[in-house]
Amino acid sequence: MKTAFFSECEYAPGTLKAAMRKAITFALKYKNLKTTDPYEVSIIFVDEARIREINNDFRHIDRATDVISFAFSEGEGAEFAPYLLGDIFICTDVVANHAEKYGTTFDEEMVFMVVHGILHLLGFDHRKKREREEMRNAENVVMKQLFPQWKGRGEE
Repeated sequence: MKTAFFSECEYAPGTLKAAMRKAITFALKYKNLKTTDPYEVSIIFVDEARIREINNDFRHIDRATDVISFAFSEGEGAEFAPYLLGDIFICTDVVANHAEKYGTTFDEEMVFMVVHGILHLLGFDHRKKREREEMRNAENVVMKQLFPQWKGRGEE
């Protein structure tokens, strides 16, 4: 598995890269996918202005959000690159606010954004109640492997 990290803001993940890579590996295992397959994903860190622009351009929602995922498994030509999972854009400013709001640490929240984003790339969604329950369960299973004290975000 190859994970590429890019920063369009001042944030650099440093030592968190290892936990983020583990999170992706655990999410692949959760979906019963072989972690030895050559999956690729990019994680891009952005500021509030950039995530708001992306959110507005692609989702027609004019506000900043914490994470947006773009799955390469969808759309024309996807069958030609089955191991290219996609891009995950994470807004570090919103993540910092959410860490305070939900009583998590910044590091936990950053890894949670990777977990949330990769699960979207693997086909999870949270538009409907049942989908949301399945996704929350998957998030918690993966997060507890990385942070045994994880109790969820308590956002619902």
